[in-house]
Amino acid sequence: MQLYRTFCTSLFIFVALIMCSCNNVQDKLEIQKSASAFDIKQGEASILQSNQHFMKSFDAGDSLEVSQSYTTDALLMAPNQPSIKGRKNIAHFFSNLMAKGITDFDLHTLHIWGDSSIIAEQGTYQISGKKNKLIDKGKYIVLWKPETGNWKMYRDIWASDLPLQIEQPKKKALHKK
Repeated sequence: MQLYRTFCTSLFIFVALIMCSCNNVQDKLEIQKSASAFDIKQGEASILQSNQHFMKSFDAGDSLEVSQSYTTDALLMAPNQPSIKGRKNIAHFFSNLMAKGITDFDLHTLHIWGDSSIIAEQGTYQISGKKNKLIDKGKYIVLWKPETGNWKMYRDIWASDLPLQIEQPKKKALHKK
């Protein structure tokens, strides 16, 4: 009887392992099938179109529309300040930029790569104010992910190419007694 239980237990474990490995093989095949069906050119076209919408909305001074380019749980990492999380806070960030006189935000994509779950974009940017006065320029990386059927910015980080502007302390005059 003990031998029978041991045999049945061993058989059960063996069958369970085979079924698990079959599921893993099936999962891997599904992932490979999905990855091979993904067309990076379609993702790239969607991102370039979204960037055009972003720039047009920024130029129009519409921070709410700019924020719609981001996922609901997006993280924006602008230079010289803490990260900004969420679409509402991102809209507020861009509204403040616009209120400070920044009128133009130009993006130039250099490279896009990824798969059906996430796409990375590398590029350069230029920010201008009134009369096309250069405010900042630099480089960026954006991670895009699908949300509600569209590619949206999930992580957005940029770094300036301009030197950091630090105010020099005023020299105190020496007084004679």
